[in-house]
Amino acid sequence: MKKSVMLLLVVLLFAFISQSAAQYSRKSQFEVFAGAAIPLAPDEFKDYYKLGVSVHGQYVFFPAPNLGLSIGAAYESFIFDGDKILEDYEASDYGIEVEGSASIIEIGLGIRPYLTPPESMTQFFLFAMGTYNLLSSTIEITADEIDYSEKFEGDEEKPGVAVGAGVEMPASDTMNVILQGLVRFIFTDEETTSFVGVTAGLVF
Repeated sequence: MKKSVMLLLVVLLFAFISQSAAQYSRKSQFEVFAGAAIPLAPDEFKDYYKLGVSVHGQYVFFPAPNLGLSIGAAYESFIFDGDKILEDYEASDYGIEVEGSASIIEIGLGIRPYLTPPESMTQFFLFAMGTYNLLSSTIEITADEIDYSEKFEGDEEKPGVAVGAGVEMPASDTMNVILQGLVRFIFTDEETTSFVGVTAGLVF
């Protein structure tokens, strides 16, 4: 008799959990967001590149109510601060101009644990991603007084990781607003390249 009661209780508990999970399950979603990227390291990147622009798009699906898995892509673009490098090398008075840029294309797979229950209006989450990065850079040096011009270009393909946190809030019946901050690490040859990203966007 006791075994039958226990079995019945287990069945009822399982049915209740299944019903609750179905009630509060999350639908897959598309996200687009953009913002700023702030160089951190190495010193050459932090000192000689200005604030960058960051654009992201990703698809998130939910194998469990409090766990999301994502696949996405991102693009960052940084402008080279030629005046800063000329100032540091005391070459500002020699008619030399330095221009350049750097960009990163990222493809990433991530995991997103939620800290709030699915039924909450405002959602807080953490995330971590493994990334594959295509890095491109260009620096061009010209000196009109001595008729000199030279261009340096570089391309690399490197793995990396990203970690961060975010918040998702309703904007309408069919759309949410998402805010997030992250730190990206790219495992370049001599020293890890890193930057902070701060973005905002929409969830569909």
